[in-house]
Amino acid sequence: MNTTPIDIIAWFAYLLSAVMFVMGLHYMNSPKTARKGNFISAAGMVVAVVMAFVKLFITGFENAIAIWLLIAGIIIGAVAGVASAKRVKMTDMPQLVSVFNTVGGGAAALVALNDILAGEGTPSIVVLITAGLGVMIGSVTFTGSLIAAGKLQGVKWVRNLSLPGKSFWNILFIVLMVASFVLLCVFPQQRLLWAILTTVFALCYGLVFVIPIGGADMPVVISVLNACTGTAVAMSGLAIDNVALIIAGALVGSAGVTLSVLMSKAMNRPLMSVLAAASAVPMHPPVMARGRKAR
Repeated sequence: MNTTPIDIIAWFAYLLSAVMFVMGLHYMNSPKTARKGNFISAAGMVVAVVMAFVKLFITGFENAIAIWLLIAGIIIGAVAGVASAKRVKMTDMPQLVSVFNTVGGGAAALVALNDILAGEGTPSIVVLITAGLGVMIGSVTFTGSLIAAGKLQGVKWVRNLSLPGKSFWNILFIVLMVASFVLLCVFPQQRLLWAILTTVFALCYGLVFVIPIGGADMPVVISVLNACTGTAVAMSGLAIDNVALIIAGALVGSAGVTLSVLMSKAMNRPLMSVLAAASAVPMHPPVMARGRKAR
């Protein structure tokens, strides 16, 4: 594979973006420096996006319509992001984060799907595994985050959702999702069928996973879904060989897991106990008030 000067420049630009992501995450450790951390991270993303456009302009587009679609997407996303961030109240911030998780997970799943289906010839096993994981995790995050945002916002029909036999549905969709993913890797010639089935089963699992979880545990679930978004982005980055996506996704994933564990400890509940509410599997005996005896 020939490496051109623009490839080297792009690699260093993406590396700079990754360093800025790490610095931004570090500054978010304290409320005093959190704004600076947000600014540095946003600047790193601007560097990555600009570099991607420069590389695309130099190497050329296969379809001229793509450039206008990209510009339109950036404008719509920027306007929607700024408007929602300015209008939302601090008490409603978890809902906004959950909506952002929805967008991030869906985008990662679409990128991974495109990498599986759009390429010429049969994708390699590495692409199938990484992109397939991106599709699974991103799709689960998409529907799960939508339900989580609706519950926190108090949307009536979402809040009143119930799932009889939730253990059965959880196990069923996990088995179907994993089986279709394995078949995607084993039979890449039929990748359209297995990729669609993997996506559908993952979307369904995102619903049945979050619906049974109560509102008090929802902030922890949103943090877990945020970690899933980062993992899906990292898998998509591995599939398309993009350094910025790999590092940014890994940072979001690890930070989301760490935050989820800390939030669970603050609630005096293990993380697995919170997540087990979706499958109705008790992880530990109920905690009784001090001085009381079990009857």
